Amino acid sequence: MANTNKSSILLGLCLFIAGVMVIPMLASCGKNGVSASSGLNARLQMVNLSPDVQPFKLYAQYIKQSENAYSYPNNSNYFLVNTVDTPLQIRTAQIVNGVNPVNLLTLPGSLKPNIPYTWFVTGLLSDSSLTSILTVDTASLPANGRGKIRFINASPNSPSLILTANDTIAFKNVAYKAQTDFIELTAGSYNLNVSAANAPKIVLSGKPNFSVLDGKLYTMYFYGLSNRADSATYGTNIILNSLPPGTKY
Repeated sequence: MANTNKSSILLGLCLFIAGVMVIPMLASCGKNGVSASSGLNARLQMVNLSPDVQPFKLYAQYIKQSENAYSYPNNSNYFLVNTVDTPLQIRTAQIVNGVNPVNLLTLPGSLKPNIPYTWFVTGLLSDSSLTSILTVDTASLPANGRGKIRFINASPNSPSLILTANDTIAFKNVAYKAQTDFIELTAGSYNLNVSAANAPKIVLSGKPNFSVLDGKLYTMYFYGLSNRADSATYGTNIILNSLPPGTKY
């Protein structure tokens, strides 16, 4: 009997020690596989620019990363992802028997640690043209008193585009899925307008009175369809790519 009690005590002690060791490990890892200060994390934001794909969710290593659903034509904020967890996929937010069944897109390759990215999803599900654009959201710092901006054409049926800043051409002949390099603009207020390269006087969409701030990085993108008069029509938006000082990965 004494041996039995002693064995029970030893077993209980072993289980307790194991629990003490495992709990901190679990606490340091989120549902999405991100481990704080692991040196393996990147930052990612999602932008749903497909008019007919409906909301979708992000998966990594075939595991749903959160309950967040990404809807047209909105962008998320940056969030942490573990670069080891591949492949990255987007799947429909519609749940069937507790499962998000349809894999819409798989991101080719993998992300690199300590870098911010944006994953733009565009094209149409209805004609199997769903596709994506991945951007690396870093650049050298602009000169004092200046900011930087780049432009992305994410509109499936648009012509090549021109972006003007206060009526001065900043980018020209930007084709579908193309992303420009960053250029510098003096900090200040700008009317940023997008037009077709073959009809530069007709503004398709724009951002009036946009403030470019000293030292900041921005991405302006164009989306939508030419033959729509609803929310799927042409539009533009601007993302701030500069992360707060001290941002950790």
